[in-house]
Amino acid sequence: MFLSEDYLYYSEEGYIAFSDYPTLSAEYQDGGFAPRAVAIHIIYFDNEDKLRIKHFVSDANNDISNPAGKFSVAIHKLVLWERGLENKNQSSGLNNFIELYNASRYSGFGIVKKLSSMHHLEIMNRYLSERA
Repeated sequence: MFLSEDYLYYSEEGYIAFSDYPTLSAEYQDGGFAPRAVAIHIIYFDNEDKLRIKHFVSDANNDISNPAGKFSVAIHKLVLWERGLENKNQSSGLNNFIELYNASRYSGFGIVKKLSSMHHLEIMNRYLSERA
């Protein structure tokens, strides 16, 4: 799924920076809630260096039960997809997801958000640094 082109044109448009928030919800919420689905959102650059976002979502999403099991399904999908990624899309955040998967560990939704954000910041920094 296409995400953004701001990273391509911000300097041409007279800006010194840009901002994007792919892993944040549209509305601030103080505290958590029990979700029906678990989703992991990962950005990546395709073969044409277009920024995309991939969603890895649990399958059994009829109720709020078993978030750890739902996470297991979503992260399994992420690991299968990650095996085909180019080096430009690798990151320490993504490696931490793989470590969680290999350890069969669920650390909660805060860690999922943290690792997705780590991955995003690292590959965007790498992309922009290489073009500076």
